Amino acid sequence: MPGFEVFGDEEKKEIMEVLETGILFRYEFGAQRNDVYKVLQFEKNFANYCGAGFAQAVTSGTAALKVALAALGVGPGDEVITQGFTFVATWEAILDIGAIPVFTEVDETLNMDPLDLKTKITDKTRCIIPVHMLGAMARIEEIVEIASSHNIPVLE
Repeated sequence: MPGFEVFGDEEKKEIMEVLETGILFRYEFGAQRNDVYKVLQFEKNFANYCGAGFAQAVTSGTAALKVALAALGVGPGDEVITQGFTFVATWEAILDIGAIPVFTEVDETLNMDPLDLKTKITDKTRCIIPVHMLGAMARIEEIVEIASSHNIPVLE
């Protein structure tokens, strides 16, 4: 299976250590874990690597978007601007928290068009989510400048 070749002996050892505990959950079951807390250790190492005080591992990109939107205080009835051409997880996360997705047009790179973004901002806009598409970087500096002028966070 393509991709399987990246699992060497070290990765197999780490995976087996978790499987042998019989505990596949991030939290609880301390007595049964035999002091195996791989996700907790990853979070600590990643936070340290990023120079952050905290890191939270999640199960998917969709979950990451939902957690980030919730952390920003986005909720039911709020508007979140993203682009019309994006992966389904972007607008799915917005809908899952009860917010309303608002779509911008895309530019020639298939990324968020900053000019159209300006026309989509309302008093209900709580967040802007640009998505870098197909290896092309969004015009993030322009997007951040527009968002900053309205005091709206950008979730990148």
